[in-house]
Amino acid sequence: MTSERAVHTPFEVSDGLREMGQAIRAARLRRRQPASDLASRVGVSLPTLRKLENGDPTVSWGVFARAVWVLGLFPAVRDAVSPENDRLAAAIETGRLPSRARRPREVNLDDL
Repeated sequence: MTSERAVHTPFEVSDGLREMGQAIRAARLRRRQPASDLASRVGVSLPTLRKLENGDPTVSWGVFARAVWVLGLFPAVRDAVSPENDRLAAAIETGRLPSRARRPREVNLDDL
């Protein structure tokens, strides 16, 4: 049975979750770590780890964070979402730049 949250998940999100789950699985396999060991280290059941690796949107953010931390991938995830790497926000800010620069007005202290 499909959960209500999974039904309303946009395609791009569900596709991205699947890709991230596959990346977590690949990282686990490259480290030659059995699924049961990773599940134990993350603090979840084996079925929950399988859901994470399959991109199930009902798996909590905390489980994802602990899994990437255990695998040593947490710094890359933090970097990916840092404000410095937000290209859309940078483009919006660039679009709002003034067309020319003006000198600041001098403040006359006698007028205060």
